[in-house]
Amino acid sequence: MPRLRPVHGMFFLVIALLAFGLGTWVARTSAPPKPPQWFNDWREKIFEPLANDRLSLDELQGLQPGELWLTASQDGPQLHYRGRLVTEEGPWHVEAELALSEAEHASLAKATGMQPTSKDQPLSAELMGQLGNKPVSELALAPQEDLAVGRLAVSLGDPRLRLQVDGGEAWVYPEKGMTLLHRDGTLQWIRVVPRNTLKTSQTP
Repeated sequence: MPRLRPVHGMFFLVIALLAFGLGTWVARTSAPPKPPQWFNDWREKIFEPLANDRLSLDELQGLQPGELWLTASQDGPQLHYRGRLVTEEGPWHVEAELALSEAEHASLAKATGMQPTSKDQPLSAELMGQLGNKPVSELALAPQEDLAVGRLAVSLGDPRLRLQVDGGEAWVYPEKGMTLLHRDGTLQWIRVVPRNTLKTSQTP
């Protein structure tokens, strides 16, 4: 059997290294995308407590700084908490609605004289502190830069429902109280509510 010359040995070594590098590249590119780290943190500290109807304004403010706003709607004045979340994927607009009873809605309307056409008004930090124990009834996050919906869905699994709606397709996770809206694979927003208020069919 002929002996390999050094140049032949070097040739086979280069081929082996190229094959190994190609295999590593294929493995990396075929691996599913990982969810952003902040999303995992929010799932544990914000989304799951809200799905259990146990998230307060104080708890949300502890993770996400923001301001309290008085907003107008056809159902009367509302209290909304707004902030800006900065992540490696870009900034997000964060908005939460506080749960108010009918009596509180009526009292707020009488005290402020707010009409459905009135402009939103920022409220003081002192008032926000007084309302810190108020429960959050709804939370929405909207990315300000393009983000593939798959980056989040990889940690959520397949949605229970897929609904065609204005603006795209809604992926509904009733057990998580969560809905993702995407358009052609690009995430538009995340919405989280207490799971007992998310009225959906239990079958796909």
